[in-house]
Amino acid sequence: MKKIILIILIILLTAGLFLWAEGNAMREIRTEVEIAAPPEKVWAILTDFESWKEWTPIINQASGTPALGSELNITMIGEDGKDGPNYIPVVTNLQEPTSFRWRAKMMSEILMTNDKIFELEQTATGTRLVHKELFKGMLVPLFWGKFSNHVPVMLNSMNDALKIQAETGSE
Repeated sequence: MKKIILIILIILLTAGLFLWAEGNAMREIRTEVEIAAPPEKVWAILTDFESWKEWTPIINQASGTPALGSELNITMIGEDGKDGPNYIPVVTNLQEPTSFRWRAKMMSEILMTNDKIFELEQTATGTRLVHKELFKGMLVPLFWGKFSNHVPVMLNSMNDALKIQAETGSE
């Protein structure tokens, strides 16, 4: 019996070390969109969190202040259209009107962090938005298949909605 318990403990320790090592590698999902509007207009829409529910198809509610160190409150849309997961990220970078980043963490940064990054670059015809999410932590290897399939679709749907809002909507 002691040998079985020892073997199980060795297997669990090995699996834990593997997840820790694999989870320490930052994984990135990146999308881009060209928007025929100036960066200042795109920035104004992106940082008006209260209005996100009106134009983005993946957010039911968002609030907070675009300021370094501030907490945001984000509620995703669930599969049934009602409130989905809620999280409270912290703004970690803010360089108006070119770069905005926040970090959310699951219980502890060891388990998982998720950084969302918006980078705005002025182009000859308007703005190039680079929209990224970075994942790190022990749980990432377990969920990476789901993340890599679903997150790009969500980011692109938000990008497309932002493009429509900036090009045709009001600020």
